[in-house]
Amino acid sequence: MEPTQGVPAGVLIRDLMIFQLKTVLDGIKDAIVIPASFVAVALDMLGDRSRRGRAFYSLMAASESFDRWLNAHAAARTAQTSREGLFGGSEPGDGSFIGGIEGAMSGERGVALR
Repeated sequence: MEPTQGVPAGVLIRDLMIFQLKTVLDGIKDAIVIPASFVAVALDMLGDRSRRGRAFYSLMAASESFDRWLNAHAAARTAQTSREGLFGGSEPGDGSFIGGIEGAMSGERGVALR
């Protein structure tokens, strides 16, 4: 289903700003997780052998959860064929980064990091 006139300019600029914010947040996460992973492994090596790996793998799971929340690529798959851009591939307040922004712009509440 091709749009008849493409994505409106305002939607394209809005989506650029959303993508830039997503990229900055992803970079901040990486800047935190990289050194934290060394600390987690050090704590795991110094701690109880029966619990070894718990801190490191918990950090990895939290990082993966944040990545899933922050994912804008799923919404981007349908953005080009929707006059709503990224918002065409998400639901307001659906618990994702894009859904959270869309929900905030439409006045919906209850958006949480999953």
